[in-house]
Amino acid sequence: MPKYARFAGISLSAVFALNLLAADVRTVKEPAAIEKMWPAAAKVRVVNLWATWCAPCVAEMPDLRAIDDTFGAEVALMGVSLDDMIPDTKPAKVNAFLEKYKIAFPNLYYTGNADALGEHYKFNGELPVTIVFDRKGKELWRHEGRLDKNATIARLREILRRKP
Repeated sequence: MPKYARFAGISLSAVFALNLLAADVRTVKEPAAIEKMWPAAAKVRVVNLWATWCAPCVAEMPDLRAIDDTFGAEVALMGVSLDDMIPDTKPAKVNAFLEKYKIAFPNLYYTGNADALGEHYKFNGELPVTIVFDRKGKELWRHEGRLDKNATIARLREILRRKP
């Protein structure tokens, strides 16, 4: 059963039907609200700040999907799209992008102040940026720029081995 199917008693056929639906991109305006979206079971939480207009972000999306597929419920990946920074961009564009790349991990469409998000995650706005946290919100690792899939998987395994 896919790791994001969290409903007790859900049938396998219902899970497959859910996977065929459009990507579920929720809008978020406050950076602090992002932390409230994590599943409780996740020991490690990975946030990836990205946008459809960012070439390295687009290039790494299949790798993020592979990273997400590698781990079970111990590692939760969440994307935060900054597409709203471009005037007249809508969440539907992000939904279509995620469907095209068959991205199953949750994604948020950030509509708040870009500077507030930068302060919250301590980044200067260069995308993509990936930050790994423990379940208490302590930053464990960060990578700015396009990820290397194998190096990131190895790093997450290392982090999981040392976390209780």
